[in-house]
Amino acid sequence: VEPYMPAVLDAPNSLLVVDGFINGNGRTRIKLSRTASLAVTSVLPIEKGAQLFVVDNTGVRYPLAEKASGSYQSDSLQLNPARQYQLRITTSSNATYESALVPLKVTPAIDKLAWQLNGDEVGIQVDTHDASAQSRFYRWNLVETWEFNAAYLSKLEYFPSPAAFRQRIGRRITPIYTCWRTERPSTIKQTSTSQLSQDALTGFTVLSLSTRAERLKIRYSVLVSQYAQTAEEFAYYELLRKNTEAVGTVNDPLPSQLTGNVHRVDNASEPVLGFVSAHTLQQQRLFIGAAQLPPRTNDQYDSPYAACALATLYFCNPNPTVCDVQGTLDLFRSSNNVPIDFTSDPTLGDGIIGASADCADCRKRGTNAKPIFW
Repeated sequence: VEPYMPAVLDAPNSLLVVDGFINGNGRTRIKLSRTASLAVTSVLPIEKGAQLFVVDNTGVRYPLAEKASGSYQSDSLQLNPARQYQLRITTSSNATYESALVPLKVTPAIDKLAWQLNGDEVGIQVDTHDASAQSRFYRWNLVETWEFNAAYLSKLEYFPSPAAFRQRIGRRITPIYTCWRTERPSTIKQTSTSQLSQDALTGFTVLSLSTRAERLKIRYSVLVSQYAQTAEEFAYYELLRKNTEAVGTVNDPLPSQLTGNVHRVDNASEPVLGFVSAHTLQQQRLFIGAAQLPPRTNDQYDSPYAACALATLYFCNPNPTVCDVQGTLDLFRSSNNVPIDFTSDPTLGDGIIGASADCADCRKRGTNAKPIFW
């Protein structure tokens, strides 16, 4: 079978990608990158060295500084909701882009953020309303954080250059058993109240979790960001959702051309990816502890460590008796191997138990630094 390689894979275009929004009550953060061929498996090329401004319809400009390569940020702003705003970009190659002028949508507060147990699922639900009926189109971004443990508790640590008073392997100093992992779901969650008599949502589910999920085993948190959108922005994200999530079966819609609101000033025919909106932001954080849910045993949770196993290494080989204590310990010089604990067997003598870092070092999947909000 010969692989099918469509001609688009060799398309030379490197189109600008604009990711972010104009924040009316905080810092505006914009990421710039470039498209690449589908054959390229590396990270998309970033667009660094650009000059960015938020500009209102009276000509007032607010600069963004490049905080990291391709990532730009403004000071904390309190923008006038009576004005319209756009983003202007001048790249290092002196190409100028700008987004369409858009109104600043004032997002109503999240009235309630709660979770609901429904059988084997936990639903994260939002209540919100706009008494002025000016919002109508809502979207949410989520940031999930949860505490988890590695498969094994390592009591020992390998010290490559031990101090005079310390053995090469000694009691662990660096904590690697408990970590925190953060993920941002890539799915697009939005809805509209345009067909309702009131601009209000009650118990709208923005995320569902299986009660078997590792996320819920110890403690889980989700930060929910709520945005009020224009009808145009809602339509853009709805098409993006259909193009990225609702494809793959014969009954799904065909992918459609995605047109944002950013263009090149001197060449309007050049495609630019992204939709730059302007709105205020409302956020709330929710926590769920394991004690709040029906009790489960360890084996009732889905685990990324299901294939993990311990290995026991003895210092001496009895047939014939050959001992190499230091050589055995030095197997843990590699960061891929983690010493767990010493052991002893009446027949085989003393030894050490080890495991792969993927199973014993939680930092492989997260960070051992507790989040400040924890």
